[in-house]
Amino acid sequence: MKRLLIFVAACQPALDQRLAIITEPRVLAIQSEPAEVKPGANAAYTILAASPDGPLAIAPDWSLCTAPKPPTEDNAVSAACTNDPSALVPLASAAATIPTDACMLFGPDVPPGGFRPRDPDSTGGYYQPVRADSPDAPLAFGFTRITCNLPTAPPSVAHDYQTMYVANTNPTLDPIFISGPVTAGATVTVTASWPPEAVETYLYYDQVSQTLVTRREAMRVSWFATGGELADDASAVGEDSDATSVSTTWQLPAAGAAWLWLVLRDSRGGIATQTVALTIDQ
Repeated sequence: MKRLLIFVAACQPALDQRLAIITEPRVLAIQSEPAEVKPGANAAYTILAASPDGPLAIAPDWSLCTAPKPPTEDNAVSAACTNDPSALVPLASAAATIPTDACMLFGPDVPPGGFRPRDPDSTGGYYQPVRADSPDAPLAFGFTRITCNLPTAPPSVAHDYQTMYVANTNPTLDPIFISGPVTAGATVTVTASWPPEAVETYLYYDQVSQTLVTRREAMRVSWFATGGELADDASAVGEDSDATSVSTTWQLPAAGAAWLWLVLRDSRGGIATQTVALTIDQ
């Protein structure tokens, strides 16, 4: 049976679980382009997969999940999306039209059957899950952020949000910088950076004050490598910081070919990735 991996910006590994070193085939990220759309619009998906030998080229079967997650389930998607074919809409390619009822299934609109509306994430966002199923890697899910209205806000606030909110776009990464000798067993400093404009501001509805406030995206870089030892699984920049880079250290593996991956996620679900091939000297 496949091991389920679910990829969301807020996902945190257990305290005793290290994920940075790739010891088996794994999906590292699924990027939606655009990062955020209105229901009825199109999105295309790109999958980043890795193996202990380097990049893993897979062509998964894609499908949209249509089952809302019950409040009693502690997971990023409904269990039905992993084991119930009726909860899936197969896709002919790595692209989809987001269902027009996505804000009802996964957002703040009141769903049928007496269920309560979904809760937003910490940025006020809602997400349409997409499933990638391949025999060569564990089952994985990506997410397209969906632009929904504010049904519980005062009418004037809901109108301002509808007319002024700007959908999220995927961030970009600058070329990676590695400082130190690329020799077997050496420790180098790896720095990931992004242009200032990659960090967007956005409107957020504060339910306490019932007003719109402007917030800045937080950024998080996950680090992955085929060997050696990375000091961190991930490094983050909070929304109150104007920093545009993070660093970690990497104790390099034995001489030969090695691979390094970076996955940058903004707090509204946008993703950028970078793959780096290295030849490590003796």
